[in-house]
Amino acid sequence: MDPKRWKQIDSLVDQALEVPEPEQAAFVAEKANGDADLERAVLELLAAQGQSNEFLQHSAMRIVAQAIAIDQPQVKAPSLIGQKVATYRIEKLLGAGGMGQVYLAFDEKLRRNVALKILPAEYGKNDERVRRFELEARAISKINHPNIVTIYDVGNAEGIYYIATEFVEGKTLRDLSAGRFKLRNVMANSIQICDALSAAHAQGIIHRDIKPENVMIREDGYAKILDFGVAKLSDVGSETMSQIGANTVKGMMIGTPAYMSPAQISGDQIDHRTDIWSCGVVLYEFLTGKNPFKGSSRQATFEAILSKNPPPPSSINPEVPSEVDAILEKLFSRDNGGGYATANDLRADLKVIKRELDSSTSMGLSGESSWTGRAGLRNRRLPLVAATVFLGLAIVAASAWAIFFSNRSTDTEWARATSVPLTDSQGIEFFPSLSPDGKSFVFAGQTGDSFDIYAQRVGGKTARNLTPDSPAADTQPAYSPDGELIAFRSEREEKGIYIMTEGGENVRRIADFGFHPSWSPDGKEIVVSAFGRDQPNVRSLGDNGLWIVNVENGTKREVSKVEASFPAWSPNNKRIAYWYQSSSISKREIATIPVDGGEPVIVAKDFATSNWNPVWSPDGRHLYFVSSRTGSLNFWRVQIDEITGGVLSEPEPVVTPSKFSRHMSFSRDGKRMIYVQTSDQANIQGVEFNSKTLKTVGEPFWITQGEREITRPELSPDGTRFVMRAVKITQDDIVTVSRDGREWRDITDDAPFDRYVRWSPDGKQVAFYSDRGGTGEIWAANADGTNLRQMTFQNSQETASGFPIWSPDGKSLVYTNLTAHLMDLSKDWKDQKITRLPTTPPSDRFVGWDWSPDGKRIVGTLGEGSASSVAYYSMETGTYRKIGKLRGIIPSWLPDNRHIAYAAGNKIMIVDSETGLTNEVLSSMTVRPRSPFVSRDGKLLYYAAHSYESNIWLLDLTTTGGE
Repeated sequence: MDPKRWKQIDSLVDQALEVPEPEQAAFVAEKANGDADLERAVLELLAAQGQSNEFLQHSAMRIVAQAIAIDQPQVKAPSLIGQKVATYRIEKLLGAGGMGQVYLAFDEKLRRNVALKILPAEYGKNDERVRRFELEARAISKINHPNIVTIYDVGNAEGIYYIATEFVEGKTLRDLSAGRFKLRNVMANSIQICDALSAAHAQGIIHRDIKPENVMIREDGYAKILDFGVAKLSDVGSETMSQIGANTVKGMMIGTPAYMSPAQISGDQIDHRTDIWSCGVVLYEFLTGKNPFKGSSRQATFEAILSKNPPPPSSINPEVPSEVDAILEKLFSRDNGGGYATANDLRADLKVIKRELDSSTSMGLSGESSWTGRAGLRNRRLPLVAATVFLGLAIVAASAWAIFFSNRSTDTEWARATSVPLTDSQGIEFFPSLSPDGKSFVFAGQTGDSFDIYAQRVGGKTARNLTPDSPAADTQPAYSPDGELIAFRSEREEKGIYIMTEGGENVRRIADFGFHPSWSPDGKEIVVSAFGRDQPNVRSLGDNGLWIVNVENGTKREVSKVEASFPAWSPNNKRIAYWYQSSSISKREIATIPVDGGEPVIVAKDFATSNWNPVWSPDGRHLYFVSSRTGSLNFWRVQIDEITGGVLSEPEPVVTPSKFSRHMSFSRDGKRMIYVQTSDQANIQGVEFNSKTLKTVGEPFWITQGEREITRPELSPDGTRFVMRAVKITQDDIVTVSRDGREWRDITDDAPFDRYVRWSPDGKQVAFYSDRGGTGEIWAANADGTNLRQMTFQNSQETASGFPIWSPDGKSLVYTNLTAHLMDLSKDWKDQKITRLPTTPPSDRFVGWDWSPDGKRIVGTLGEGSASSVAYYSMETGTYRKIGKLRGIIPSWLPDNRHIAYAAGNKIMIVDSETGLTNEVLSSMTVRPRSPFVSRDGKLLYYAAHSYESNIWLLDLTTTGGE
């Protein structure tokens, strides 16, 4: 048919469909204006539209007929805010769409925020809608990856169908479209995305609605795909679409018109190539600023997708290389055999372009490049959303941090591994060790306020306590190479390193010191560190070296005197890897040392501010470690020469579905890797308070929310802002937030650890602990972060100066260095005569936490560790008074100068400092309250509300055939 004639028919059908059906024939006759052939063709198509949706399988006319669907009236759903669905308390509406409403909810069982998607009530009995709702849950759960919204739960609670997923804070790619980015990074990122799409398609997932609005960028830079409501599961194994009831309703258009592939809008069989097409549309749009197919109407858009070739991007943006034009031309090919068959094919072409960029001598940080056969690219900075969209288009695979910050391949064998959760109990499970045969594992699990060693079968659900008779913490278990013994650290009365059989029998101590045991390949010796630390934000004081202990007789020898922790013995008995803090206060580094001692070889010095937890691959060819080089603590590896310690490759990421991964362990054949996923959150909660009755009024409410961890918030003297420590993976910073929890400001934002912050009485300054000078000292800054300055100069590598407290008149400061000291703020440090507060008895250590408003007493803890008691020091008498036998955490004064608030377990208590009588004012089943304060006006009780979860996962190559 002549294209002009076709367009004429197409246009008239579109117009006629807007007219009520009884009037369509008259309308067409009028518009045909005597053209009998035109009138007949249009009426036949309209008749076919009324009879079937299966006509004209490959024409734009059919598309028009399908696209013009009768909109169903929208029934306004009743508000669920404030109600509970299953274990989820609904707090606010986040959004709504055709497949349901999405709420912010709080999971009262696991104590975390979730996004709760609820199917509209009117669809509850519609089997197709329910099946599609369940399909979305299955589509998400098939892929476990950091860039996919994590599904927590799917269910039906009293007739309400719901999906609970992680709650993602951030902005969509569309919201971020005003930014700028570099061409070279766009190419590098697109290569990573091809890897991501390949992984997704290998799992049988086709998204079908790739567009900027469906991708959220979290505050930490992670990209998350949010909407799998139209995802399609292709036939995988015996699980076909017909079996799961996921077929699209005939005549229903699935996707967003301007980003659809021809197959989507023409009703052809959909496969993975539809996502590749949509990726091309987004790439074109953000290279040129224009969508290649979007027209003035939906009909025009569909017609363009089916039959028009967009102009090459370089004709709109002359700085786009012709090689990219060729790739997009192929992407949009409609010929049989044209286009890209797989994401890997597209990746191969993109890598050719990237190599041109990499080999260009003029390619630098500015983004300039010289192209073969071109006059050269000017300093072009493409829209940030181009690169960000490519991040988002890694909808079901590659991690955002690898895409943003790494140009290297993520093609490790672990990308093909199956991700399996092994534990899901509330609380902490960490330090897993996988048996050599990969069939079972041991780990440290929480038992009340302590820890025991547990054993569990991979795939099993029951964990057996191997140390039930130990009243103290037992952690850091490690299987021997033959799997018959387990070494571990114990805090029982005779502390040290112990071993036992794999069944928990024949427990005996082999060393009276040591942490993080690692076995020699022959199982005869164990290497330990003299200092134990589970996270890189815990520092050692002074040198703490490595020691080797004989398992049979307990004899020991020192391997290294330098600071070292988390040792790992190489599988061929050549070297020991460990991590340490360098002389640079912000660096945590990986090194190896010969088994018999010698000079260390640094492995990961320049990769990030925190590199730790090294583990050898079973064949000794790779050294795995945890690194924050892209913002999150996740796994990386390098090829290494086990004999010399020389690094043989650039680092490559080993992606896990976790923002904080640690504690790797491998099976002997290297086909299974066990590790820990950790989530630690804390925000500010508040509750109205009656200072006369010492009782709360109403229910607690959130002042701040989100994926963050803060400690010890303190409200400013004028009641407008909170100051607190923001706990981060590689650093701790001092931040403030407005009383309504909306406006955040940084006082510090750099590599050192800044902690224990307090307001000055006038609210103009803050004092805090920091290690930024090389040793732990007291620093101060203005409330806006200016005038950062050091206040104490103890210069001690052995003890730090911390826990500053201003006197109510602002003239003095108390800080702790072994015990409490008092300094005069009117004098320079060189003129100070520091007063050491006495202790009773002398062996007790007093840590001051809060100065009473009248300036007469300082409340704190007196004693050591778990034996510390709440006590106060009297400035008038120079003596201490313990308050009963209280074991409280970080006590603070109420405005009446008499009562003290403190946290104990999951409760907040108030004690009368004179009588010792206590009063429970708050108990929580969902969070652990810490550091309670009462505002100066006595009307608000506020505290840090903590939730902590740490579970064990498995990456399994035995089910994928990966090598």
